[in-house]
Amino acid sequence: MESVEDVIKRLSEWIEPLAEVEQVPVLESVGRVLAESLAAPRDVPIAPLSLFDGYAVAGPLVTGESLPVEGKQFAGDAPATLKPATAMRIFTGALLPKGADTVIAQESVEINAGQARWLEDLSIGAGVRATGADTREGQVLLESGTRISVPQIGLIASTGEATVSVRRRVRVALLTTGDELLAPGDPFLPGRIYDANGPMLEALLRAAGVEIVQRACLPDDREVIDTQLRQAAQADLIVTSGGVSVGEADLVRAGVEALGRIDHWRVFLKPGKPLAIGEVLGTPFLGLPGNPVSTFVTYLRFVRLAIDRLAGQTDPGAWPTQWLPLAAARQGGDRPEYIRVRRIEVEGRLMLEPYPDQNSGLLSSLAWADGLALIPPDERLAAGDPVEYTAFKEIGL
Repeated sequence: MESVEDVIKRLSEWIEPLAEVEQVPVLESVGRVLAESLAAPRDVPIAPLSLFDGYAVAGPLVTGESLPVEGKQFAGDAPATLKPATAMRIFTGALLPKGADTVIAQESVEINAGQARWLEDLSIGAGVRATGADTREGQVLLESGTRISVPQIGLIASTGEATVSVRRRVRVALLTTGDELLAPGDPFLPGRIYDANGPMLEALLRAAGVEIVQRACLPDDREVIDTQLRQAAQADLIVTSGGVSVGEADLVRAGVEALGRIDHWRVFLKPGKPLAIGEVLGTPFLGLPGNPVSTFVTYLRFVRLAIDRLAGQTDPGAWPTQWLPLAAARQGGDRPEYIRVRRIEVEGRLMLEPYPDQNSGLLSSLAWADGLALIPPDERLAAGDPVEYTAFKEIGL
């Protein structure tokens, strides 16, 4: 069996980023991957601004002193000129008047007969957002390979850029297999089950920002499977669930081998030991196990990596971790095991509570959990022992 790290290394070396690049509006770029580094075209702010409503003056200020107030400076106005030995009313975001270098907040000023009296001491520069305080002209704001987040939209927009250069979306074909599968909404039939892996994988792929160009639930029919695989090869990545083992009904494996190649890897991992990796007519193929939790775990560890590599993302398949203590004792098995857990507070201490039944067929365990904890093989862990934990929200779920 190969370690998770070895499989990740193989995938990283094999899958190359897509070459196609496109320009998209800034507001449509969330979740897209930058194709080139983004530099600031100008200083932001372009000139000193007031941080709040108050009075612009030439500092420093001393408590108890006062100056006459003359004029007003609103946000959007061209900068006025501050007369010597006066103060000017100013509002949040307004350009600082020429001759001013300090802003005192209105709540720290007492106004009487047109005179502003200071209620606190201030040094020069207080209350002012300096030129280039946010970004400097030519400064690299975001590196190539960055997946754009919502906070970064504001940063890009603040520079005045209307569009950004990004890699095109990864196109994925998603296939689930099995005569026993029913689509949600179909009438229930004895001996059949509803397809849970397909909708779960579809939601995971959409959260990753891909374009699903083919989505099919296939019967155990070799001719149908071969036809769908040929169509799927037009995508950038083919993802399947089930049908890649060695049983008589596992026809996806035979179809892939007829149109390309398949490596049936045994990953040193629980759940998710069986993982088929190969290609169909030159298109990368990842065949995930059929058990729902195994499907979920192998998607998170391997499919995310493949998508990020194709998208040209820096740090593909990032797996953020933290160390938190277990709330209950745990005995490691023969392989590293990702168990479903959630964080709880025990006597003021944040701990990890495992789901009572770690069977890989239980979707209820995924719905209950907020992350995965890694249990090393053959280790006996006591309550309070720290383990590696990855929160679902940290990987965009």
